[in-house]
Amino acid sequence: MTLGWGIIGTGGFAGSAVAPAISVLGDRGTLMAAVSRDRGRADEFAAKHGAARAYTAYEDLLRDPAVQIIYISTPNAQHAEQAIAAARAGKHVLCEKPLALTSADARRVVEEFAKAGLKLGTHFQTRHHTAFVETKRLLEERAIGDVILVQVEVSPGAAPLGGWRTDPSLAGLGVINNLGVHAYDLLRYLLGSEVREVVALTNVGRTQELERMAVALLRFENGVLAYVNANQNVPFYQPDIAIYGTSGRIVGADCTRPFRDGELRVLTEAGERVTKHTSRDAVVRSVAAFNTAVAENREPNASGVDGWRNVQVTEALIASAREGRLMQVAH
Repeated sequence: MTLGWGIIGTGGFAGSAVAPAISVLGDRGTLMAAVSRDRGRADEFAAKHGAARAYTAYEDLLRDPAVQIIYISTPNAQHAEQAIAAARAGKHVLCEKPLALTSADARRVVEEFAKAGLKLGTHFQTRHHTAFVETKRLLEERAIGDVILVQVEVSPGAAPLGGWRTDPSLAGLGVINNLGVHAYDLLRYLLGSEVREVVALTNVGRTQELERMAVALLRFENGVLAYVNANQNVPFYQPDIAIYGTSGRIVGADCTRPFRDGELRVLTEAGERVTKHTSRDAVVRSVAAFNTAVAENREPNASGVDGWRNVQVTEALIASAREGRLMQVAH
């Protein structure tokens, strides 16, 4: 069965990564339509990526019977209402992060899809980096014993916020929503545990400005502590992760961002093993995984609930940064 995809929002990532990922699904899936408010841009995107139709209103896409899956890649503030509209139109949705700007709205989205019996995925493609597929396996096998501490940096370097991401009403938050969410979700995924409490500082202090650096401490329900540095203002950055266990350590270099080649170092009493990894195909893998989840009636990786939990974490983090105190994470 070939599943028809539709894209709402023809921005850079949709065109450079997601549409090409759909194109390699073969007979499993195909791009049928795309939506942009600009007619010329919609037509150009459709022609470039082989879509049969181009629309200027997402409501028209939702009425297209050839489309079963919607990928939402619009400004953050539009995700919740567009996803809910898609659920009511009977479409499965893979939504860009964050799922919504508030946990209340994220919960509404999750409930709509549960009621409709449709698949809802949040596009946390970092889960599909080959380094983290291997790391998840190692942790489940307790290769380094019990995890004690994790340190993560996620950064593209000194890259100012741009476009709609400079508008708080559309972006919600700065680097937290742009990059940090991937690290917070990755930690939940790898550790198999929810975040219980957080403390955060940002480069803009306790103001309402959009942050370009967010340093966070997280305590998980299983007792693990984690440090996350999400930034867009450090030129000589390290997109790395270090996981410390009771009987070993896992260090991933150049692996927390997409489209990179890196390595994984696993150190135990038996010695050190080094393997090469890539995140260049992460979006291809994440799109294929969602297509399979729909085709085989599986829970998506990452799911809508994962997206909701993530918003609960980011709400607590920004409250901590702006109020200057430790915050509990509501579940």
